Amino acid sequence: METTSTLPNFLGLQDSDFSFIDRYRVLLEAETAALALDFYDYLLSHPVTAAVFRDFSRARLDDLIQKQAEHISGLLTSHLNKPWRESMRKLGALHHRLGIEPSWVAGAYILYWRHWQKVLQEQVPEIDRDALRDALFRLLIGDLMVQLDGYARASRETDADRLALFDVLLGVLAVPQGAESPRPEKLLQQICEDLPRKSANVPMAGYVVRDNQGEDLTLECMAGLPLPTLQIPKTAEDPCWAALESGRTVIQSVEDPYAPEWIKCLHHRVKEIGMFPFGAEDLRGAVLIGAHEKGYFRRVGSDYFHAFAHLGEMVLLLRNQSLRDPMTSLPNRTLFQDRLENARVQALRNDCLLGVAILDLDGFKQVNDRLGHAAGDQLLQAVVQRLQEHLRAGDTLARMGGDEFGLILPGLDSVNDLGALCSRLLTTIREPLDIRGEAISVSGSIGVTLYPLDDSDASTLVQHADMALYAAKDAGRDQFHLHTLALDEAVQAEVEVRAMLGQALNDNRLTLHYQPVVSSGGTIWGVEALIRLQHPEKGLLPPVAFFSALDHPRLARPIGRFVLETALRQGEIWHREGLALRMSVNISTRHLLDTRFLDDLQEALAKHPGLPPEHLAIEITESAPLTDMTGAQMLLRACNRLGVCVALDDFGTGNASLAYLQRLPAHSVKIDRSFVLDMINDPNDLAIVAAVITASRMLGLKVIAEGVETAEHAALLIKMGCSHLQGYYFSKPLPPEDIPAWSTRFHFAPLMKDVVPPMNVLPPILEGHSLRVRMFLRALRHENPFPMHVLEEDAENYCHLGRWLQGEGALNYGQLPGFASLLARHERIHQLARTAKSILDAGNVEEAIHQGDLLDLENRLLLAEVLTMTR
Repeated sequence: METTSTLPNFLGLQDSDFSFIDRYRVLLEAETAALALDFYDYLLSHPVTAAVFRDFSRARLDDLIQKQAEHISGLLTSHLNKPWRESMRKLGALHHRLGIEPSWVAGAYILYWRHWQKVLQEQVPEIDRDALRDALFRLLIGDLMVQLDGYARASRETDADRLALFDVLLGVLAVPQGAESPRPEKLLQQICEDLPRKSANVPMAGYVVRDNQGEDLTLECMAGLPLPTLQIPKTAEDPCWAALESGRTVIQSVEDPYAPEWIKCLHHRVKEIGMFPFGAEDLRGAVLIGAHEKGYFRRVGSDYFHAFAHLGEMVLLLRNQSLRDPMTSLPNRTLFQDRLENARVQALRNDCLLGVAILDLDGFKQVNDRLGHAAGDQLLQAVVQRLQEHLRAGDTLARMGGDEFGLILPGLDSVNDLGALCSRLLTTIREPLDIRGEAISVSGSIGVTLYPLDDSDASTLVQHADMALYAAKDAGRDQFHLHTLALDEAVQAEVEVRAMLGQALNDNRLTLHYQPVVSSGGTIWGVEALIRLQHPEKGLLPPVAFFSALDHPRLARPIGRFVLETALRQGEIWHREGLALRMSVNISTRHLLDTRFLDDLQEALAKHPGLPPEHLAIEITESAPLTDMTGAQMLLRACNRLGVCVALDDFGTGNASLAYLQRLPAHSVKIDRSFVLDMINDPNDLAIVAAVITASRMLGLKVIAEGVETAEHAALLIKMGCSHLQGYYFSKPLPPEDIPAWSTRFHFAPLMKDVVPPMNVLPPILEGHSLRVRMFLRALRHENPFPMHVLEEDAENYCHLGRWLQGEGALNYGQLPGFASLLARHERIHQLARTAKSILDAGNVEEAIHQGDLLDLENRLLLAEVLTMTR
């Protein structure tokens, strides 16, 4: 096959040939328009090629005809140069993707030849005719060869893609002899993981699932691209839902302006997404496959992906069996719980009540004992049939075990609706049943609670319904009992708090006060924004009066947006007045994990450019990442990229561990005031405070101690190396207008008499650093593996010594003239390590060891400089 530089020579085309063509080009181009029309008439005359253009509009066909005319003219002037050849290869690849066979393309070139033969015969002098005919023939052959080359390359790529897909299928379906056959769910997960790994054109593979109660498609598995929290609400416009409703494959371009946001956000990574539906009735889902190139699924074919969808069908079939009670075919407890989670989400979205009930048959045990289990089973089946006749579409009846049933009753407008429905169910249970020729009568008791009046999680709602069931039985059975908020003073009070907070937000009666944060060196570092509520009768209320409502689903984001807007506006004002304070704001767990949080943060920063992003810190409680660690990590890294700092608030009070300090991209840790207040008298609290401070310092994090109320507290914290302090010893939270005056008169002289210097964390860091250097040098000699955080990109920022240099080192010594050169030498050590590893990989062990010796020398100089600077 031709190379890009030899094709004209290979065809015997010389400059004189191109000169001939140029001389008669005007005559040849005169027939271009007619030739282009004939070309498309030829394509449209064959059924297979006509199918490609069947749905093209007249305007689009005219545009293609014009491009064909331009191709003819371009060919005559191209001299088959390199740019022309590359464009023709792309055209050949396009023909392959469109399904146009090479023979049809070759047939079209015959039309070129016939038209030009006519021109040669009628308008070219006989003396030049043969030479021009020969040159044009070679020109056409060359152009066709290049197009066929592009076609062949595309064909080979398609074959490779199909082979990769076949390899994935073969790999998961081939079970070694004697091995246990894997479950279909495991096979489908393995397919999703193998596709992006084995196919260069498939960067994303996964599947979503819904059941007949849910209005969302939930991501169950995704490999390749991170989409950890994908949920697709049901809308007529969403292509994934369209695939499920129609049962047909949908291929969606990410560039489509009408594509939903969950698809548009992938436009940097994929060009189109194939959605292959599976399942029916109770459980349905769709395989999601992302492709790097547009037209991939048409080029490769969809049969392989339908095979994946068939496997998904098996997964849902087996899951459906595992989630059903075998005797009644009702959902079991597991499926009931899953549907209840979905129903809670829908109740909030649709602003309606959700009934959650537990129903128990009174007298069933006596029937079962007297007539036997078979009769008991027949009784249960008959009762289930009757109950289902009185339930509405969308209600769920589940068998929880024995003669106990669960009910999910969505879309209720009032308590009266619930009462009427429960009464109908109890009435139908009372009606006698014919069991083995005997009239059997039983009754039922129902306990029920209403969400979101009972604003509990799914498990607690079931517990409350169960409590109400026992109340119904205690009251005499054959009735229903409501676990109402009116009967529960604590819950009723919570409802009132939420109402108070929501009304205050609507009436603009929320405000922020600011508590100063000072450095251990005695300077003002910043402020923390703390919310307050101005009550018309009770006056200014602190957050403890309404704290539990701040994370409510309907309030968390509006209040979070208010706090961001108010705090950033105030911070901008202070910066403009010359008071450059850092601003810390508290973000609730629900707002942080809301998919819109990052947009809210960016919007607030854009509205207040006078406050630098690096002067803003968001404080999150340690419980937030526990809800969704992966999602929290991604979100907080996005905040870091904006320049915003992250602080872990109330550290030590929840379920987190010191490992959080390593896993989350935080800049500072706030020690909860409950530990600080009693640390002087309680050795346990002192040990916890010391441990958090030491770990944070070694990780290069700032440590802020809350609840500093005495000079003794401040002195002890500074002695332990705490970098920042906050508490009533310095100031209570102040309204914004009082902060400038407080800043002017503030003076802090730490009590440091007769105390030992702060605990030094540098020696273990330097010891660890030196050990890792020795390990690296041994690794060059193949004596042990290479240590982590040495060779990776930006490893100098994350290794043991790097964290200290970026954190406490910069804080205490960053202003010294030699600190910059110390950072440069540390970076040079890592660069020497990368160079040595690269040389070692190339097989030159001796030179790699020489580079290691240079690294060792640099490291000795670095250690000497660090010790001299910190002495």
